[in-house]
Amino acid sequence: MKPLLRAALAGVASGARSFSALAACALTPGADGRAERILHHKRVRSSLRSSAAFELLGDKLPMTPPRTQPPSVAGRVTLGAVSGALVARRGGGRALAGGLVGGVTAAAWTFAGPQYRALVAKRTGNDLPGALAEDAGALALAYLAAH
Repeated sequence: MKPLLRAALAGVASGARSFSALAACALTPGADGRAERILHHKRVRSSLRSSAAFELLGDKLPMTPPRTQPPSVAGRVTLGAVSGALVARRGGGRALAGGLVGGVTAAAWTFAGPQYRALVAKRTGNDLPGALAEDAGALALAYLAAH
């Protein structure tokens, strides 16, 4: 798979569930380099896995703030850029280009995701089906990007 496509997939996954792509990178073999060594440290890997799991659960709670608030947008774009850079580098591409693509696609899905969920909720009468479909999509895209 082309490096920038991998970065785009990681970015969309991060826009949907911010820790999904980075956790997938931590749980899969990567390239050489300092960032990969840090990412694969036992405590970092465990922390990212826990963060991703809690986010999957927390997203369904009514008290969870909207992802379109500035701090959430900044976090998703940052994590999309970092994971985009990592997966682009793993695919033989440039980290800077991958980071840019990952950040932009994370921003795009950060705003498109709630619209998608609202559409599904309108059709089904409930937000849960859209949320679960978005979970599945984020995990699948993160897996594809990291491999």
